[in-house]
Amino acid sequence: MNKEAMEQKDRLIEERRQLESQLSQGDYKVIKCAEAKAAGAELPYDSEQLHAERQAVRDRINAIEEELREIEDEIQADEPLDTPNEEEV
Repeated sequence: MNKEAMEQKDRLIEERRQLESQLSQGDYKVIKCAEAKAAGAELPYDSEQLHAERQAVRDRINAIEEELREIEDEIQADEPLDTPNEEEV
């Protein structure tokens, strides 16, 4: 595997980790909105904006996953194929 691909893979994994953490940290807003709606109270956050922001994060995570699959495919394509040794021939 070339060094550039490995560095890109590491960067993408770190970005994905940060985005997943961002979603987790904002879960309380979704819960607060659900509780308020169930109680018939006013929503504490703009649910449409909240959804749009969270969906943008999920979309980026999905894009990262696709980029990581492409990098893995590239890495596997660069690996030498197993060649039989003399005993197997």
